[in-house]
Amino acid sequence: MSKTIGFAKLENWDSVLVNTQKLLQQVKDPKLLDFVHYYRGEAFHKKRIFRYAMSEFDLIRKDFEFHTMVQFNKASIFLSQEKYNQALNLFKSIDTSNAKDIQTIRIDGLFHNMGVCYLHLGNYPESEKYLLTAARLIEERKDYVSLIYSYIDLGNLYYEQYLDDKAIIYFEKAYNFSQKYGSFELKLNASHNMAVAEENRKRYDKALAYRKEYENWKDSLNDQNKIYEVAQIEKRLALEHEHQRVKLLETENKLKQARLNTYLFAALFLLAVIIFGTYFYRQSVLRSRVILRQKQELDLLNATKDQLFSIVSHDLRSSVHALSVSNSGLKDKVQKQDYAGLENQLEENSVIATNTYNMLDNLLNWALLQTEGGYFKPEEHRLSMLIDHVAFNFKGVLNQKGITFENTVPKSVKVFVDAESLKIVLRNFMDNSIKFSDSGSAITVSLHAPSTLHTQTHADEVTFIWKDTGKGMSEETRLKLLSDSPQLTKKDHEKTIGSGLGMNLCRAMLAKNNGKFDIWSRQNEGTSMIVTLKTCADGKN
Repeated sequence: MSKTIGFAKLENWDSVLVNTQKLLQQVKDPKLLDFVHYYRGEAFHKKRIFRYAMSEFDLIRKDFEFHTMVQFNKASIFLSQEKYNQALNLFKSIDTSNAKDIQTIRIDGLFHNMGVCYLHLGNYPESEKYLLTAARLIEERKDYVSLIYSYIDLGNLYYEQYLDDKAIIYFEKAYNFSQKYGSFELKLNASHNMAVAEENRKRYDKALAYRKEYENWKDSLNDQNKIYEVAQIEKRLALEHEHQRVKLLETENKLKQARLNTYLFAALFLLAVIIFGTYFYRQSVLRSRVILRQKQELDLLNATKDQLFSIVSHDLRSSVHALSVSNSGLKDKVQKQDYAGLENQLEENSVIATNTYNMLDNLLNWALLQTEGGYFKPEEHRLSMLIDHVAFNFKGVLNQKGITFENTVPKSVKVFVDAESLKIVLRNFMDNSIKFSDSGSAITVSLHAPSTLHTQTHADEVTFIWKDTGKGMSEETRLKLLSDSPQLTKKDHEKTIGSGLGMNLCRAMLAKNNGKFDIWSRQNEGTSMIVTLKTCADGKN
């Protein structure tokens, strides 16, 4: 499109038509098509091929941003075809009060053309009004060529009304300006008008002088036309000579092309050899990479299997053995009728069984996570409600052990998580808090502002802290639980059955929910689990 605009600025209308013809086959956007049709219409208009110009302008849509220019051009074509009523109706339809639209055309040109239409239709008062307004605007703009046309039309207006005294004023102005700024054609018209005006005033000597000047300009114009015709002939001969030279060059190029084709086929053959060699080499490298990746995946699966067997053979075996020993003690106390120790033994059995069940549950969930099994669907959930659901299932154990639980998370807070996986995390937090807390301890869950934490929290995240006043843990154990190592940690408290699998499961579940996890703990001061979760899906407000 930029080429078309450049040709239009140079008034190279043939190039505009050639370029826009190509654009008609390429452009699909309706807005760009409007511009293409406009420039084609403008080119046909300038070449005075009015029928084609009108056809192009009619193809432009009504919502074209320069539709005022389209109306102006169509009206100008009607004026050139002496269809004065149609031209005037189109000129009058242009809204001169709309500053945005009127900027695309020259207002003095609009008024001048309307005055010319009224002049040919015999409405002299309206013609005078518009022609005088146009002349004043052109004078302000100091466009002397347009001013010559304006003065000539004003002179013709008064001449048609037999107001020769007024007509001669404008004819003289047009004549004087034409001597400085006019073309041959303008000088010809201006001298002819002066000759006619002076003849009507019976000033024959001046009329004769203007007639002679008119004839001189006419001869000059004819000479100029002859020069143009000679130039056209020379141009045609030059084109024929150039055409012959091009044919000779084409013959030479065909010979060169034949040699180039031979070199090209040889080069293509070598290139094909290189491409096929490179392809087979890359395929060999890709197969090696696939084998290496499969080996790494197999090593990871073997490590997961060994880890699973380690838990089953050691930790689960220890739990079952502890339950067996506890049952033997229970049997002895029943036989000895030691009812005071029987209650403690039953409570110990219950704790061992509960911990073993929790270990099996974590083991199952961990195995599903490692094999990418299980159902996972993140949605918006109220965080407080999920915490309350988990706490309700542990209500009996909390009361039995004398541990208080408080959830202060506001009910309005929502998180974007898979509910079941988050419940697994919360159950592990609750189980650990109860397991490592004595009677009289407290568990609290609260929402913390970002300014109170050492971790950075974004606007689409929420952080809560699960805190207990239990036994806590050493710094070494805390770092092991937070490490990315696949090896499971051991607990600091030997009497408590556990393998560290629960914390590994929690970290994995939170990572799958795009969450963050941190631990604060000191021995004999309690433990705080710090969890950060998304409040909405990525990319949604």
